[in-house]
Amino acid sequence: MTKLRAGLAFTLLPLFTALMIGWNIQHLFSSTATQSGMAALLWSQSYLPRIIVAALAGAALGLCGMLAQLVLKNPLAEPATLGIASGAQLGTTLALFVGVSPWISQSFALAGGFITTAIIYALSRHRGMSPLTLLLTGMVVGLFCSALQNGLVLFHHEQMQSLFIWNSGNLAQNDWSVVSQLCPVLLGITVLVLLSTRALALLKLSDEVVDSLGGNSRLYRLLTLGMMALLAAWTVSQVGLISFIGLFAPQITRLFPRLSFKKSMLLGMAFGAGLLLFCDQLALFAEAFNWQISAGNITAIMGIPVMLLIIVKARFPQPPALGGTASKVLLLPKAVKVLLTVALLGVFFLALTLTHSPQGWQISVSDPYHLRWPRMVMAIGCGGLLASAGVILQRLTNNPLASPEVLGINSGAACAVVLLLVLMPSASGLLLFPVAALGAMISLGIIILFAINASDQTPKILLVGTALGAFSLALITLFLASGAPNSSVIISWLSGSTWGATPEKALASLVALLLSLPISLLFTRWLTLLPLGRTVASSRGLSLRGSTTLLIIWCATLSAGATLLLGPMSFVGLLAPQIARYLGIYRFGNALWISVVCGALLMLAADFIGRMIMWPFQVPAGIVAVILGAPGLLWLLYRKR
Repeated sequence: MTKLRAGLAFTLLPLFTALMIGWNIQHLFSSTATQSGMAALLWSQSYLPRIIVAALAGAALGLCGMLAQLVLKNPLAEPATLGIASGAQLGTTLALFVGVSPWISQSFALAGGFITTAIIYALSRHRGMSPLTLLLTGMVVGLFCSALQNGLVLFHHEQMQSLFIWNSGNLAQNDWSVVSQLCPVLLGITVLVLLSTRALALLKLSDEVVDSLGGNSRLYRLLTLGMMALLAAWTVSQVGLISFIGLFAPQITRLFPRLSFKKSMLLGMAFGAGLLLFCDQLALFAEAFNWQISAGNITAIMGIPVMLLIIVKARFPQPPALGGTASKVLLLPKAVKVLLTVALLGVFFLALTLTHSPQGWQISVSDPYHLRWPRMVMAIGCGGLLASAGVILQRLTNNPLASPEVLGINSGAACAVVLLLVLMPSASGLLLFPVAALGAMISLGIIILFAINASDQTPKILLVGTALGAFSLALITLFLASGAPNSSVIISWLSGSTWGATPEKALASLVALLLSLPISLLFTRWLTLLPLGRTVASSRGLSLRGSTTLLIIWCATLSAGATLLLGPMSFVGLLAPQIARYLGIYRFGNALWISVVCGALLMLAADFIGRMIMWPFQVPAGIVAVILGAPGLLWLLYRKR
């Protein structure tokens, strides 16, 4: 069976690629038959460089995936899933807006890739190189970089469309410059890897064995990660973000377990080159029929099923303990409620009254045009809804890192709304909510299908959620790169902005929060039994399938409502319940109340900071929440049990 699958992979891929190249060349010459010399010019300056760039970039990403999975011993490691590509992408975007020279721009990309690599290595080594920590760290770093990038985009509308096209991994070329810059780096890294094959082959063993054989495992890993980060960042700076090629290539090499390390590496590079070339030719084929899609979009969409398959087959017998619990109650629940409520009222008063005038900053309660209080009320309502969903999901999955953001629920709702807005720009508000709820429930349904019944349930749920988030992001990028007329509005909404808050929306969010609290309290018995284990809950007469389904629908409804009003927020539903856990409050009723207040406080503070930090310009609350929440989640991943 293994030989059959390997034979199919290496027979069908070159065959289909050759057919696509032949059809595209024939279309080139037929479409330019009336223009003398145009076909030869396009072939020599566009088509041929594009083919070579696709092969070089695919080989580079395949090699990066091989090195990442070798060093981290993780079948899901590759530059895109680890956040390294996002760091390099942020560096390149920053250089683009600053307006520096191409060489300095590439230095920015390299710096972004190396910084994210250092963060990931430090955290993963501290947590025993666990797949769960790696993927979550990559997700956090990716969200952080994406938030900063979205903030830059919002203040540079004139470069928005070209940036989205580049970010989507479009390999269109108009000269040989990318070939001349990508080829030497790929060749140099390949030579270094070939010269280091004996040392790299040792990394398949444990660190103790490597050190006992006279090697230096830590030095080998650092050097290999450095080469991988350099090659990944350089590739991103040249061709944009292309996901999952580094995930595909090592999977193919595993079909040949008896190959030497050197042959496996070359085989992975060859398959990466062939796969990206096929995807790019498929994108070129689609352009002939006016379908705007890039090679990066195709690889992202194709990569998610492969990632889910890897997650299903992988075994995580000893998942790491993420987020320790408090050893004692730090404060009484009543005291915590009072302190948090006072803090919420204080921040609300400050955000409502602090204004800027020609005389400078001053306190004024006047809000004649209703510009401030609707934003604050909507931030409070949506933050509370996300915190409620986070508390329920953490108890439902018995996982302190479950939340609407981490599980891809918000991403699913956002993807559905963006698709509707792209296809129907004038869609009514009544249609948006059921579409958002449907997207959220589809995401949760996929999680249940792939992970909820697994024996190693905790890591698989989070890994599937990470995959769904990446898939939704790829689709959203595809929609925006297609040239939607309301791209700036969609980007603002995706950033979690309260700019469009109206009194009606603000009151709707507050009423939704107030109505959701007593409904959530109805599930107190279920959410008290489920964390004790499925066996205990079932023995106490709880219908697992019915209770799980109803709780999932309720969480999807809460998340969809908050996402529709405010946009896909990150880390609010995760960090708010963690504060209650840190304070030692575990009863569901008290934890729900405290988490809701903390979520509202976090969102209100993010909106207030975003409104004041760059006055008269305003930063969306979602971007500020990510910048504030990412360090908190990284600390949660880093701290010991």
